[in-house]
Amino acid sequence: MAVTASTVNTTDTLETFRLQYNNLKSDVTSIDDTVSGGGSFVAADNITAGDAAVSIATTVGNITIDAQGSDTDILFKGTDGASDITALTLDMSDAGKAIFNGAISATTITLSADGGVIVPDDGNIGSASSTAAMQISSGGIVTFADDIKIKDGGTIGSASSASAITIASTGIVTLVDDLLLKDGATIGNASVADVLTLASTGIVTFKDDIIIKDGGTIGAASAATAITIASSGIVTFVDDIIIKDAGTIGSASDTDAIAISSAGAVTFSASANSPQISGDAINVPITLDSTDGSANAGDNIVQEAGSDENDRMLYEDALFDSIETVKSHGVTFPGQRIQVSGGASADIVTLNDGVLIESDFGSGTNFSVTLAGNRTLQNPIGLVAGQSGSIFVTQDGTGSRTLAFGSFFHFAGGTAPTMTTTASAIDRIDYIVKSTSVIHAVVSLDVKATS
Repeated sequence: MAVTASTVNTTDTLETFRLQYNNLKSDVTSIDDTVSGGGSFVAADNITAGDAAVSIATTVGNITIDAQGSDTDILFKGTDGASDITALTLDMSDAGKAIFNGAISATTITLSADGGVIVPDDGNIGSASSTAAMQISSGGIVTFADDIKIKDGGTIGSASSASAITIASTGIVTLVDDLLLKDGATIGNASVADVLTLASTGIVTFKDDIIIKDGGTIGAASAATAITIASSGIVTFVDDIIIKDAGTIGSASDTDAIAISSAGAVTFSASANSPQISGDAINVPITLDSTDGSANAGDNIVQEAGSDENDRMLYEDALFDSIETVKSHGVTFPGQRIQVSGGASADIVTLNDGVLIESDFGSGTNFSVTLAGNRTLQNPIGLVAGQSGSIFVTQDGTGSRTLAFGSFFHFAGGTAPTMTTTASAIDRIDYIVKSTSVIHAVVSLDVKATS
């Protein structure tokens, strides 16, 4: 029996009081049995809202919350400010997947061996100070807000190749195998995304200069120093340079300045400034331009292959537009010599006047300069033993200009001459190069017409 009266009045009979007391005792015993485990479960829908804090505790065994309906979720709700929210949903239709309404804050999060972390498309992973340190797009591309740093000697790899990439403390990156990118892919940085582009044909295009340290090298696994670049810019190759058939060598303004055919013939795109060819080219057929009888005839020189004195140096004569032998113009090649039956001359190259006067003996044999102040004739570059010529030194209209000499110039008695200082006077220095650092010279002072 349950209690049927809400109050017991003093006017009620003793029998009424006894009946209500027994009913109350029965109800309290039933509740006690249920809460202590002696009875059946309390129906959850019979629990109403309270007005104080609630604790659920047990000293033995588990506390089980069981949503027994098919695919019925377990919700954890609360009030955020004045708004009711669902803080956590345990989705029973998806094996109990936990869906948090807000962020997860934890000292350590441990996942099972085959577990994973999934963020929404373009979702972020970060820290308190940088909540978007990493962003993962719907395509799986991971974007980092700042640098990626690993320990000195650290590696980056995959399950099958844990050390695919190693980064030394010095910054050297070592790959254990090839680096493959998609056709037309680019490599860059935040400011220039396409610093380097790789075409499907394998052509690599750099947007700007490539700079390596002084004396730096470029190579392969078997030849680490295949290419060395000195601080002066000189490039040294340890072996041959091979380009494709009909490949070209050029500059930004003239990309095909030099073309090399599959047969080895070398063609220059311009003939205005014909390249210098040293004596090492003897016995090698060389064409500086076509000999086709065109309007630019007269530029062209061809050396026939062979090694005897009957070899011919042929050129295209501008006047007759035909091939003639150099021999017919008085030049022969007896033995290892060149013999000219007529006159021979070399241009006089004008040097730039300055405090330090520079000269390149590879650009000529005779030179001239007018002094407009006290000067020093620097050691020339391009020295070849056996070269001889003259240097004409003229005083300007003021005169009194002195000229000192670089250490390569050697004079009789080891004393450099005192040049004529009279206004407009001309001195001539005759020289012969003894070695790449020694020039024997004599001076003819104040050369002028006889009075």
